[in-house]
Amino acid sequence: PLVRLRELASSIGIDAHEFHDNFEVVGTLTPYPIVHGGHEKVRQKMLVEPNAYGSPRSGRADRIFRSYSGRILVPDRVWWDTAHVIALYSPRPVLSNIFYALRLEVRDDVRELMEKALTLWLNTTWGMLLILVSREETRGRWTRLKMAQWRLLPVLDVRALDVETLRRLAQIFDSYASKELRRIPKQFNPSNPDPVRLAIDKEFLRALDPSLD
Repeated sequence: PLVRLRELASSIGIDAHEFHDNFEVVGTLTPYPIVHGGHEKVRQKMLVEPNAYGSPRSGRADRIFRSYSGRILVPDRVWWDTAHVIALYSPRPVLSNIFYALRLEVRDDVRELMEKALTLWLNTTWGMLLILVSREETRGRWTRLKMAQWRLLPVLDVRALDVETLRRLAQIFDSYASKELRRIPKQFNPSNPDPVRLAIDKEFLRALDPSLD
């Protein structure tokens, strides 16, 4: 089942301008963990940890962080030649200057299961295909999805899945969250496909229908 992201997410974070208007990136500990930058190392696997902290520039910073931080991160821009994954998952809520932080409008008792299931789906072949057909090309294989495009993107409706299916998807996410995938074009090399890519897609299908061969 698919749904527009705007119907699933209560917020899609803040953009780069709002980030820089309200936060200065620092290396010292503050209450505002940040995923800073979008270099290749950040995009090699689905699990990401904060790599910086935010220091408030404005009186709105604390409210913005509490209202818009999230654990699912989706990119504003993608350089497909060097990206390994599309969506990232942080164990704790963060903001970013490069990624939009999603916050799902779901019950707290299933929130983590649904967040992991959605992050996994966005990194399956089918999730990436929908992102590709929704993209805005900026230069060659540089592409962009603005906030409005993410809101309209069809995504897996995790609310429509039963709890057992969600648990299976979350377990698959946990199994592969820390595994590095090849760069996206190399994942689909017909003569030498990425084994992690194959495993994610096949196990995702079996989680939805365990009878599939």
